[in-house]
Amino acid sequence: MIYNPGTKHVIAVNALGVAPTGATPEFFRSKGYKYPPATGPFSAVTPGTPGGLITMLSEFGTLSLKEVLAPAIQMAEGYPMEQDTADRIEKDKGQIKEWPYAKAVMLPHLGAIHEGPSAGEVFRQTDLLNTLQKLVQAEQDALAREGAERKPSRPLTTVL
Repeated sequence: MIYNPGTKHVIAVNALGVAPTGATPEFFRSKGYKYPPATGPFSAVTPGTPGGLITMLSEFGTLSLKEVLAPAIQMAEGYPMEQDTADRIEKDKGQIKEWPYAKAVMLPHLGAIHEGPSAGEVFRQTDLLNTLQKLVQAEQDALAREGAERKPSRPLTTVL
């Protein structure tokens, strides 16, 4: 959601994502589902968050993608896992195991009694870090090609 203090309007950008083209009623029926499942690999959508962020920044923002993604990049580089998140991962590890990639990232001690990260353990997401850095680099390359600095296309806004 974006609030424009100049116009006093709130604008919503839905960046959830879209279902893959193969997610048809026939596909789900062939897998024994009456409806698409709420959890697990067959509930996934194509991620829309990067496109949503870029849309919000290009249409309404005043910051660069590099500035906006800096905290996420820092977290992806690694941070000490907090107890609540470690407990939640351990509690939900059965669902996490349904997703091969999530299992590899979120359950670093697979086969041990406690399979998720422990509180205080540094949790890193290197693939996420690489993706975020590529998005920032693409923006930097585009700005360099244009020979211009980022200028807002609309009045100052706050992205919530």
